[in-house]
Amino acid sequence: MDTAVRVDDQGVTVDRETIAIAVVDVILLTGLIMFGQSHHGSLGGPLATLERVAPFLIGWFAMALLAGLYTRVATRSLVETIRITALTWIAAANVGLALRSSPYFEGGFHWTFSFVITGFGLLALVSWRLGYVAMRRS
Repeated sequence: MDTAVRVDDQGVTVDRETIAIAVVDVILLTGLIMFGQSHHGSLGGPLATLERVAPFLIGWFAMALLAGLYTRVATRSLVETIRITALTWIAAANVGLALRSSPYFEGGFHWTFSFVITGFGLLALVSWRLGYVAMRRS
């Protein structure tokens, strides 16, 4: 059976701009978690830091793929940017928290940490992406 499949213009290709956006996302999330660690006196070596950051990066990229965060649609308008980034981070934070509380990652968390990481992550990611889209449109 030969059928043609039409793909909407979702910006599925990976280009330098998409990679740069993903790199900034990783730097922001890593910096946010390391900042929190340093304020609680628990900033360890590189492996300890990786173990604390990994659950949230896994959650971020898994949810970003599902939400289409790294497509052109996600940076088409300010409203879409806010909506998709917020949705992705809220889901990713929950995945990260679930992974962090699992036996596969050391650390666990206090229940207030879920509000802190979700709120500050939302603020950081939405702010930077809004700034990026606003700068790109001007």
